[in-house]
Amino acid sequence: MNYIPTNNKDFEAFASEYHKEEKEILILTSDDSGGSAIRCGSSWAPITDFLAYIDLSSNDLKKGDGRVTWLLSEEEKKAHTLFYPYYFKRGSIYRLKVRDLIDRTVPEGRLPSFYNRFMVVEVLEENVENDELLAILAEYRKPVKVVDEILGELELNKDMEMFEGAIDWLGEEITIYLEVNIDSKASWTKAIKALRTLVEQQEQQDSEFRNFAAEHLTDLANDWRDDKETPEISKADFAARISLSELTITSSGNFTAYYDDDDMFLRHAITVSGNIKKGLKSATIEG
Repeated sequence: MNYIPTNNKDFEAFASEYHKEEKEILILTSDDSGGSAIRCGSSWAPITDFLAYIDLSSNDLKKGDGRVTWLLSEEEKKAHTLFYPYYFKRGSIYRLKVRDLIDRTVPEGRLPSFYNRFMVVEVLEENVENDELLAILAEYRKPVKVVDEILGELELNKDMEMFEGAIDWLGEEITIYLEVNIDSKASWTKAIKALRTLVEQQEQQDSEFRNFAAEHLTDLANDWRDDKETPEISKADFAARISLSELTITSSGNFTAYYDDDDMFLRHAITVSGNIKKGLKSATIEG
């Protein structure tokens, strides 16, 4: 399929980031390969993620996360969704005609996958058979688990780059997420150590989280009351009513605790964020 964008002005700006020369590649899309986009003027640049690609001019296999992208008008997006016109399938191999990104330098703090990207010119073939890429897909789909004596079994969600699990928190089961660098087992160790610190001190931590949320959000909870004739919520009542459901932590020790709001905010989540070493930072409502 050869797709021609409708917005010439936006397309010129979008295409200027890529080499004019075209080449053919094979890509292996990930199991969570699409659904996001970047705004480009009045248009959109949809994104499909891949796990590896082969440059067909040299047959070089390049492993590692990357992206293919193209331009879509606002009207096309509304009419056809962000997947239009290619509708790339997950875990599939495609032969594409593309243009390579001009500057692949990765700034500090940015994702390398964002700079490993190509502009789609044409989809030449779908459902391609390639043993090298199929082997990568098979390896990618193997489950990765770690078992910790305190946190229990944690399974890696490779697309989200985080471990998932469940633990007992003051007698109730909560979901835990550890955000890591998949390629760095040191980051796994750091995230596990950081979360263990919270879990081992859960009674103290839970009290601090609740009181911090109450201090910052009780007034807002009273503003949200439907019936102003009912008694105001005290900070002590607020702290007692909320219940922890999820806990997310990074390898650098940044964490967010998600509390159910007991309908004080019409079932919005209450989040308490901070850092293991620096302490609590913010309390907000989300959703």
